[in-house]
Amino acid sequence: MGKEKVIGALIFIFALIVMIYYTWGLVLLQNPWTGPALQDWVDATFPAGSLLHTIFLPPWEFLVILPVWLAAVLICIIAMWIGWTMLTTPAPEPLEDFDFDEEAVEEKKEETEEEKE
Repeated sequence: MGKEKVIGALIFIFALIVMIYYTWGLVLLQNPWTGPALQDWVDATFPAGSLLHTIFLPPWEFLVILPVWLAAVLICIIAMWIGWTMLTTPAPEPLEDFDFDEEAVEEKKEETEEEKE
């Protein structure tokens, strides 16, 4: 398997895990019909204060603030990349510095006119 496919598979798996986690945390745990039963299951399964208890019973505020923060950071990183690219890229040479052969340009114009006829 190529390097690109491995990276693609990792991105796919990461996105799937994040999607499942957000569905669990924001849809199922905050739902009045399923939320209390799932919260009771987490309380009974994992000791209070443990890492797994915190992972399986995240506060909804965290699940809302995290993607907003990540989006802001991503926008800033893209802006920094654009600025860095503009800063480090040399300016292009002006076109008038190039020595064009006017006869060759005229010949190409004549050839295209002949082809049209």
